[in-house]
Amino acid sequence: MADFPWDIVMWAVLAVIIGSAVFFVLGRRIGAQAFRRETISSPRPAQLPKQPGATDALKPPPLPKSVGLEQKATEYGLPAEGTALAQSLARVGSVVNGFSADYFLKNAEDMFARTVKAFACADKAVLKSVLAPAVLESFTKVLDERAERHERVHLELRQIERLDYVSITGVEVGEGPCQIGVRIVSWQVSYCRDEKDVIVEGTEALTEFRDRWVFEPKVNGQWMIVATQAD
Repeated sequence: MADFPWDIVMWAVLAVIIGSAVFFVLGRRIGAQAFRRETISSPRPAQLPKQPGATDALKPPPLPKSVGLEQKATEYGLPAEGTALAQSLARVGSVVNGFSADYFLKNAEDMFARTVKAFACADKAVLKSVLAPAVLESFTKVLDERAERHERVHLELRQIERLDYVSITGVEVGEGPCQIGVRIVSWQVSYCRDEKDVIVEGTEALTEFRDRWVFEPKVNGQWMIVATQAD
């Protein structure tokens, strides 16, 4: 036993202990560095298929929508059954071929939109196609006066909210041409600026307009606007 190499055994045990400690420390450090490199090098995580029942808790909330006038479909109002207006409306078909109460209001809506936009843009060709001569003369006079004063019109027709029948004439024998009055409710931003850029008419605020327009059929079956006024 006196010749047993205790010093060699001691050094061997010490070497095993030191080697194990070094391997343990270096191994964990290398693993962490490898994971960090993989994470940084991937700009986007892989898209995994969504599992049934998975929640969207991490999904960001939607952006707020712009605040303004809520867009809705135009409403078309028909007179109540049994009223004198409803009875007159039913007789329009006897003097105007192919008349449809619903379609007429849609056509009136289109004519209203085209007319107010043409008036704002001073488009006399469009106005001539939809206005009766007397109304066209009145509109043209206003446009010419604005041009002389170097005024500029701004108009945004945001929404036509509703159209209702309000009057019907000319459906009885000897009454003259058939004329249909319609109330039109719209929302517009409409104003006029002079040459100094000062608003001289209207407002920049969104405003409700209530108009009463009267329509009359032409010989070719189309309709023309024979009167306009605020309602």
